[in-house]
Amino acid sequence: MKFSQSQVDQYLAIVNDQNPLHNTIVPGQLVVDYLMNEYEIEWHSYKVKYLQTIVINEVVEVCVKSENEIVVSSEENGVKLVIIMN
Repeated sequence: MKFSQSQVDQYLAIVNDQNPLHNTIVPGQLVVDYLMNEYEIEWHSYKVKYLQTIVINEVVEVCVKSENEIVVSSEENGVKLVIIMN
């Protein structure tokens, strides 16, 4: 899975995010929102551990560790973020 510049730009426009860092890195909440939608997850409460940035067009893998935990990682750089249901 990867996020293109156009996907990031569209997300930034929708949420009115003007953080200049997001010109080159994928907003973490975009990743979370995408996964929640893609995997049809309806957790009412969760926390996210942001461990490393994801750059635009970087290939990352998603691993659903359990019904309470999702891990996003890259083969080269390891774990990027972890989503845990509260």
